[in-house]
Amino acid sequence: MKKTFLLFGSSIFALLMGEATLRFAGFSYPNFYHCDWHTGAVLKPKSEGWWRWEGEAYIRINSHGMRDDREPVVPKPADVFRIVVLGDSYVEAIQVDVSATFWRILESELQRCAYAGGKRIEVLNFGVSGYSTAQELITLRERVKPFQPDLVLLAFLSGNDVRDNSRAIAGAYPRPYFFIQNGHLVADNSFREHWIFRLKASWAWNALQTASDYSRVIQLFNRAKNVLAQPLSAPQTENRGKTEVVLEDHIYLSSPPDEWEEAWQITEALILAIREESARQGARFLLVTLTNGIQVTPDAAAASAYAKRLGEKDLFYPEKRMRALAEREGLDAVFLAETAAQYARSNRVYLHGFQNAVLGDGHWNEAGHRFAAEQIACHLCANSDLPARTSKE
Repeated sequence: MKKTFLLFGSSIFALLMGEATLRFAGFSYPNFYHCDWHTGAVLKPKSEGWWRWEGEAYIRINSHGMRDDREPVVPKPADVFRIVVLGDSYVEAIQVDVSATFWRILESELQRCAYAGGKRIEVLNFGVSGYSTAQELITLRERVKPFQPDLVLLAFLSGNDVRDNSRAIAGAYPRPYFFIQNGHLVADNSFREHWIFRLKASWAWNALQTASDYSRVIQLFNRAKNVLAQPLSAPQTENRGKTEVVLEDHIYLSSPPDEWEEAWQITEALILAIREESARQGARFLLVTLTNGIQVTPDAAAASAYAKRLGEKDLFYPEKRMRALAEREGLDAVFLAETAAQYARSNRVYLHGFQNAVLGDGHWNEAGHRFAAEQIACHLCANSDLPARTSKE
């Protein structure tokens, strides 16, 4: 009995010492996500903590589940022009301080050109890491309407959105999918029966996540688990010397394999569905195509060699395909990649990556966010005569 109590007491003491040590060292890797019946996952309201995995920033999630340190007013004030941004981790942007994100900078840039007749510009960030275009459509349908958007900005990332929109390519990942049947999008919500989703929706998992919010020791174990679980595939900047076409390369192929062509068609249908849903909510729609690190590396020779390995002239097929869609369907759009590549090479600056991760790969750094904000603002300010709100269908 004494040995049992001694072991128990020693374990408690060790845990307390571990907690104290990790807190003193500033260790913090909180979980910002929880399960959602509609999209598979959402940001956890009112969670906060440091993010230091790639870049570094103190993250706050507001009561509406947005990565933002402000609380938008519902219903929308009469003097506010409200922009909703849909996207994945590029929009969530936990790698940089909130003041350095493109959607926050966009507010001041639009205010400067007196966009929307000088109304106060408010940009709401609905981005969630890992989201596909399908999840962004569902977010628009299920979460956005009460905020009364005047403009819906879809941030499209070819680097993984096309893949993530296809169950055939991405696999039975616990997220909703759509497929095309008789020319129409049909929802596939079988993710709700996936064992990962059911586990993470369980009371036991949620109890563990609640404990993790307060325990640095549990966060340490989660951090170790996530590091070990990282995919073995190298980032695109490390694939340059390879001869085979890997998963990430298929988006650059001007003659994609059948399953990738199907993924592109699903993606295009989803983009049009978001445009239609924006109109139903009385909002203007803007498509913005983002950049992948290898596309906009300052090393033009490396990008050219990468394209040559794939048998392509360049790495801008995703943008060319989106341009064709925009012209065919009359979409208002901003295409960042080619302009960003010119900017990065002229100024010898990396728009992606961080010193504590891979410079030139991964998410936008502060320079990338500022470049994007300025380009989007330039387009909107030059096209302010387009209708801010479209008639409801």
